Amino acid sequence: MNSAPFFIVGSGRSGTTLLRMILASHSRLSIPPETWYFLRFGELLQIKRILTPSEIDRVIQIMTTHYRWPDMNYDASEFRRQAGALEAPYLRDIVELPYRKHLSHTHKKRWGDKTPGYIAIVSELATLFPDAKFIHLIRDGRDVAKSFQSLRWSGRLLHNNFQEWLEAMDYNEKWARSALSPQIFQVRYEELVFDVEMTTRKICQFLGEEFEPEMLSWRKQIDQLVPARESHIHKTLKDLPDATFICRWKKEMTAGELLISEAFMGSHLAALGYERRFRHPAWVPILALVRWYCRYLLPLLYLPVKVGHSLRKRLKRQLIERDQHAGSSRK
Repeated sequence: MNSAPFFIVGSGRSGTTLLRMILASHSRLSIPPETWYFLRFGELLQIKRILTPSEIDRVIQIMTTHYRWPDMNYDASEFRRQAGALEAPYLRDIVELPYRKHLSHTHKKRWGDKTPGYIAIVSELATLFPDAKFIHLIRDGRDVAKSFQSLRWSGRLLHNNFQEWLEAMDYNEKWARSALSPQIFQVRYEELVFDVEMTTRKICQFLGEEFEPEMLSWRKQIDQLVPARESHIHKTLKDLPDATFICRWKKEMTAGELLISEAFMGSHLAALGYERRFRHPAWVPILALVRWYCRYLLPLLYLPVKVGHSLRKRLKRQLIERDQHAGSSRK
């Protein structure tokens, strides 16, 4: 049976964790927590020969010092020893060790990776793993932006929360025009929510796996698969997805927020077939003006707020340090 690795990629807040839960419920498929350290390999991803000892050390250092490494439940010294025992290893031989350990732990046969940001290095991953397959989960960018904004990951300004989605869509278009397109399967988050079983069956067909009814019972393993430190950002994961998960922008975005969103996302939304509020040609110059305002003028207007916030944080830190110093002096 097929044992080729697969990668779930896209923008954050697009439902990739939900898809990971579903696929990891398959009896053959194992997907550990997000890795992210591939993005730090740089030119190492271009090496197609046996690694030198210094390159091996560098790979191990990058992996084991990454803040995501503890999620792999793989003792760093054990990993270093096993990597060092490999005879004339290529990069693939080393980076597969954590996945294979996870396979051994879960008693499964095929590994996958769910790191949304890897959409930027699909070409490099396809070179490293020529037989790999990629699942790009796409969600309406306006819903993604509101989700990012609610978590304050990219600041309060709405347009700062578009960037990851916009970059993912740019890469989506790039890979769709490349020779890699047969290895990439686009999945709509909205389709996954509206018909979980049918969409999951299509993904299984793409991966060359048999659909298993157990995949629809993913909720029972959430606590086991999601790192505890991430539970607060996946509060709705235990809820069965329904129509309320779709087009949240219609209920949560003001007219001004929607105008800003479509000023930046409009072309991608149109290409993907999503409904747009400001689609008439008469809006084109206004949307261009909104983009200019957000990129150049708004940051200047917002600068005093940022400076004030920074000063308040500094003052608070100084007061805490003063109180701590006073307390130690009294002792």
